[in-house]
Amino acid sequence: MKLYSVVAMVLIVLVIAPVAVQEPQAVIQNQSSFTIADSGLLPAHNYVWQEINGFCAWAATTMAMQYAGVDLNMYDVFAASTIGFSFAYFRFDQTLLMFPGALYSQAEPTDFLARLYGVNYTIYLGDTIPNLEQNVQVWQSEGINVGVLEGQNAAFDLLRRTIDAGYPLLISVDPAYLPSYDYDYLRDAGASGGAHGILVVGYNDSETSATIVDPGVGSFGENFGYPADGRGNYTQITYTALIDAWSRRYFISNTFFPDTQPSVSIDSRLGPMIRDKLLGVGTTYSPNSPNALVGKFGEAGFRKLSQDITADGLKSYLSVFDGVDNETNFKASLLYFIGVGLESQVTLQYLSYRAAIKALPSIMSETDLTAFVDAADEALPSFDDLADNSSLIFPGNISESTGFVATTFLEIADSFNATGDIDLALTPYEATLNSFSSDLLTIANSWRDAGNALAAIWPNDFLTVYGPLLAFAGGGVAILIIGVVFYMKRKPSQ
Repeated sequence: MKLYSVVAMVLIVLVIAPVAVQEPQAVIQNQSSFTIADSGLLPAHNYVWQEINGFCAWAATTMAMQYAGVDLNMYDVFAASTIGFSFAYFRFDQTLLMFPGALYSQAEPTDFLARLYGVNYTIYLGDTIPNLEQNVQVWQSEGINVGVLEGQNAAFDLLRRTIDAGYPLLISVDPAYLPSYDYDYLRDAGASGGAHGILVVGYNDSETSATIVDPGVGSFGENFGYPADGRGNYTQITYTALIDAWSRRYFISNTFFPDTQPSVSIDSRLGPMIRDKLLGVGTTYSPNSPNALVGKFGEAGFRKLSQDITADGLKSYLSVFDGVDNETNFKASLLYFIGVGLESQVTLQYLSYRAAIKALPSIMSETDLTAFVDAADEALPSFDDLADNSSLIFPGNISESTGFVATTFLEIADSFNATGDIDLALTPYEATLNSFSSDLLTIANSWRDAGNALAAIWPNDFLTVYGPLLAFAGGGVAILIIGVVFYMKRKPSQ
């Protein structure tokens, strides 16, 4: 089914599988040759809990940044990486996909965050990952450091060297192979194949075990709640289990090392980036990609979604599947998954956005953000109308999806499945769907106004930004227009 990916969000980490067109630069291989001991263990830092299913990458990144000497909490990371102010929506042909900033294109915001605070960030990929060369090309074209790991031994060498240097290794794993009983929820459902971000902070070759910090325990299932027993902090895992979990994510790894502090202020770099994320500048979301033209981002994403979530919009989308096998049941399933996707993705966006608004003034302390915050706050009541944690806490469990949006779409889906009449199924819910649409439109208007408040500080109109360049060109300097060949494969969230 096409839309299962709308809600298949079980603990997702860094982006995989873009396609690129530029010639690859020399791949950054493991460069340091630290003396390898048979064991190593980093001193404990503050444990960061991800709080809800979907924020694992950012909780792990927060801890990695802290080890690199940057005093940030997870809410600061939501703001400074811009993911709290980012939203992507794709609606064309058979596609209807919603991505909160936390799940869309994670490598680029992570690199932006690291550079903002003078941290050297590198993403490593195992050499068996699909589209390896294209991944490397794309990220290098965006200025991101990329390394290639030639198999399991190279991955473990990187792990040992990073820990010996005094820093954790952030890795992507299949959580079904992690030791905590929290993941029995996945194992019982046969739900392996997900992706989750954890830190490796220790290794012991003699005992063939590693020490991990897992921000995800307590973030979903019956055990939801802060892990006060400490089970996510400094947990032992056998090498066998670690290899099973890590290899299924192609040994994706991330290092964060201290580097030179930038000379330019945080405000002047972060402000324009948040402006463009809110206003939906496609090339900011998807550099060098046709996604920049195909997708709707920021306020434009919410605006388009507000149109498509109405009765007419849903009928138009479902009509694409006229004539498919088992048509009524198929479309009924789509209706339900659209509802769960809307609720869960908007909830993730709400939680990160609300936290980012509160964190931003202390991060951008040189700028008066009063007008920005006032405009941004206008979206919060509408976010609250749509948000509910249940579909995130119990992913894939229909009986536990108790939020108003999800249950409304389930009722519509059940009615349609029983009658086969889409008009009959949608008509009783038109007012409710219109209220959802109105909330999404309010969010769009708030993001537009908040983005424009930042544009008043950092102008983004064409003449202001490019006027000096055009004037210089008018003096007789030829302008070379470089054609960019776009790639068509979307970079999915890990």
